[in-house]
Amino acid sequence: MKQEMGSGPRRTRSQAAPDWSAGNLLILVNEIAAVEGDCLNALSSYQKWEIIAENCTVLDVDRTSNQCRRKWESLLAEYRRVKQHESRSGVNSYWSLGRDRKKVLGLPETFDRELFEAINNLLMAREDRADTEPDSDPEAEGDTLEAAVCKSGNFCFGFLRNF
Repeated sequence: MKQEMGSGPRRTRSQAAPDWSAGNLLILVNEIAAVEGDCLNALSSYQKWEIIAENCTVLDVDRTSNQCRRKWESLLAEYRRVKQHESRSGVNSYWSLGRDRKKVLGLPETFDRELFEAINNLLMAREDRADTEPDSDPEAEGDTLEAAVCKSGNFCFGFLRNF
């Protein structure tokens, strides 16, 4: 097989990461919630996704930080489509629709209810944290690299705000 100039190495399906199982997805969402809950805003986005990927690997979900982030973005988009459908009055619940009807409506054909609830809980926790964070003067803040002890007792390294 000849490779075109300028293109990277091609991956076959056997070399690509395996599909995400429902259990893998729950682990991902739970790890996102744990890292966000423990370390709050002490981490950069890069650090957050590195920790999430490492935690997932420990739990036998061997993925890179980019794979975790992309899957989360995809899950969030699907979650929002289901949530929007559920908020409409006079329509059948997503959970009662058949696969074909979901497809016609442009909804995810398979979206686990437990996963939906886990994402919903994570997003509600984010909102709660946003509502309880004290207002600060953005001009008075400086960013410094420090280590913080997270709620869980683990260290979170990242940019912390000086107030």
